[in-house]
Amino acid sequence: MVNLPYKKLGVDCDGKAVILKMKSKDVEETIKMNFESAALLKILMEQSAIIAEKINKDFKRNKIKVDEIQDVGTVFGIDGRVSIGVLPADESRIASILVGFHKNDRHLSVVVKPKKIALLSVIMTKIINENVKLE
Repeated sequence: MVNLPYKKLGVDCDGKAVILKMKSKDVEETIKMNFESAALLKILMEQSAIIAEKINKDFKRNKIKVDEIQDVGTVFGIDGRVSIGVLPADESRIASILVGFHKNDRHLSVVVKPKKIALLSVIMTKIINENVKLE
């Protein structure tokens, strides 16, 4: 899904869980989540995109600068956790979303633009909708 020259971030499903995948140069990590946790992560991703776009608007129009990373939240999966934060904007870059995978003693992260995170959120919604069976 997110395909940067140095890192990749994607989402898949095995029918019983949502699988988040992150790949760096020589490291690949996955985190499984039940559908409820994946739904919460989707909401946090959407919120991070809204926060980032507001930061970008405030910086461009009013030169209001945010100096700290804004923590949006953390979601615990079956075998690890995913954290979401918003990096501030400045003269050389827009506010972006920091997605971190934390599994055992390993940590891997990627920085994603707000529009890409919004698209990933829509894809997660589709995966959840197609695989959740209401009884």
